[in-house]
Amino acid sequence: MEQLVVLYDNRAVEGFKADWGFSLLVELEEENILFDTGAKPEVLKHNMEMAEVDIASIDRIFISHNHWDHVGGLSYVLQLNREFELYIPETDCFRIEEELPESVVCVPVSAPTYISERALSTGVMPTGMEEPAEEQSLIVFSEMGPVLITGCSHPGIVDIARKAVSLTGEELFLTIGGFHLYEATDEEIREVSEELKRFTRFVAPCHCTGERGIEIFRETWGDRFVEAMAGVEIPLTEE
Repeated sequence: MEQLVVLYDNRAVEGFKADWGFSLLVELEEENILFDTGAKPEVLKHNMEMAEVDIASIDRIFISHNHWDHVGGLSYVLQLNREFELYIPETDCFRIEEELPESVVCVPVSAPTYISERALSTGVMPTGMEEPAEEQSLIVFSEMGPVLITGCSHPGIVDIARKAVSLTGEELFLTIGGFHLYEATDEEIREVSEELKRFTRFVAPCHCTGERGIEIFRETWGDRFVEAMAGVEIPLTEE
């Protein structure tokens, strides 16, 4: 079954460990893509073992941006898998490339780029910050429609969703990841929540969205809200 498996998040289901950071596994029939790697190798290891993830089966790793809470678990993956493609924003690639074995192909991303037939990077978008200066998000084409996966949404979750729709030419089925609203006011969160309804059918906010942000999305989206935390599996096919 094709699905998303949340491996690292600020919240977790029973048996999984919660910690500040984000990682998600995209399981497709033809490939497995690891989106970000969380903060701590030991937490990622525990959660991957709980989810029975075969690290050797990971074909590609997609790094949204080079922040500690998104790249910290990469060292653990490298212990068990040294044969994958690593996609990372061009501005960050040189910082991490020297730490990789020669068997890992590091691919710098700037413009929108297909990393496989069913997975498309939005290309890097400016954050308005010194660090990270740029961030990319991932679009996965599923049976249910396009799925947008974000790391921290430093460029703005609405702007990212808008770009994803412009690239796919259709409404998104699901938008999942950190929306970076943990310091926003209730009014600002509600405004973002309403704007997102123009671009995506379902939302699964987590990580840096913040607890209050997640509460507001749950309230304002009703049955279009999808719970996302470490240990949650989200199917991408009709049952």
